[in-house]
Amino acid sequence: MKLLTHNMLTSHVKGVTQGYPLLIKATEVKVNEVEFNPEFVVKMIPKLEWSALVQAAEEVEVMEGSLKCPESGREFPITRGIPNMLLNEDEV
Repeated sequence: MKLLTHNMLTSHVKGVTQGYPLLIKATEVKVNEVEFNPEFVVKMIPKLEWSALVQAAEEVEVMEGSLKCPESGREFPITRGIPNMLLNEDEV
């Protein structure tokens, strides 16, 4: 899961009013070197929540672990870099 993805995810568990930012619990991280793309950065900056991005930057790219809702404590697993944000029937 990339940091930009994390910055746009929130918990939608029933009853949760403050499901952002999700807390990162990484068990495996990966650092990827990427070429700077100024056009992409210009388009993304208005969409970012800066404080959440700074917090997530310490985790780099999470390959395995979970995202934890700060309000409900519900954990969403991350497997091979992909967060599973699907809810159970009783959470909708």
